[in-house]
Amino acid sequence: MKKSGELKTAIDAARKAGRILLDDYGRITISYKKDGTIVTNADIESERSILSTLKGKFPEYSVLSEESGIEKKDSEYLWVVDPLDGTTNYSIRNPFFNVSIALIYKSESIVGAVYYPFQDELFYAEKGKGAFLNDEEINVSNADDMEKSVHTFCHGSDRESTLKMAGIWRRLKLLNPKVRQIGAGALELSYTACGRVDSFMMINMNLWDVAAGTLLVREAGGKVTDFSGREFDINCSDILASNGRLHEKLLQIINQDE
Repeated sequence: MKKSGELKTAIDAARKAGRILLDDYGRITISYKKDGTIVTNADIESERSILSTLKGKFPEYSVLSEESGIEKKDSEYLWVVDPLDGTTNYSIRNPFFNVSIALIYKSESIVGAVYYPFQDELFYAEKGKGAFLNDEEINVSNADDMEKSVHTFCHGSDRESTLKMAGIWRRLKLLNPKVRQIGAGALELSYTACGRVDSFMMINMNLWDVAAGTLLVREAGGKVTDFSGREFDINCSDILASNGRLHEKLLQIINQDE
């Protein structure tokens, strides 16, 4: 696949940031945000590197990044950056963490790059060009049996989201023991895109959690909606991404009365 300048820049930024995360792995300082979530020095260093790369190539584009917030420009292009997705995993030396960078144009993701530094795995996609892992095209799984498939989930830190997801988890778990909370949404979406897992769902997410991964899933042949079944867009507050075959069954479980 011929990569655009934007995708090349996102990949370069993600790889540089991934090296920073590996260099800092196991020797971090932790502080806490107002919502109780943690932030480390590695988050800040990774973000600084990414923003330097993106702004160096595309200074006219707006940027939304987890730690720095929004920097608006007179542009319909918006970079969306998570410099360290899976911070809690990272802080306890669980290697399931990643860097996620997306480019949104007119409210739609058109470029996505997710880098998993511990296994040197780069997932990337451009709208209409397919999804790739280390330059090999990837596709979602063919699983169609709820009892044999693998599902992952996440939720916000607020009580309402936690309670709602706990109910969904209970219903899913009674059908299938292979339901996991792994703790890095962009990477779980990437795993859905390449068929390692069959779905990912999240309540009360931030745009940087999903902007790149949703493009990967769609370009790999999967389906992405909110919990009502409406096609996912950047205004949604919950997300279900799947291989498509299991999507309606998952929506039924999600929306089932207790």
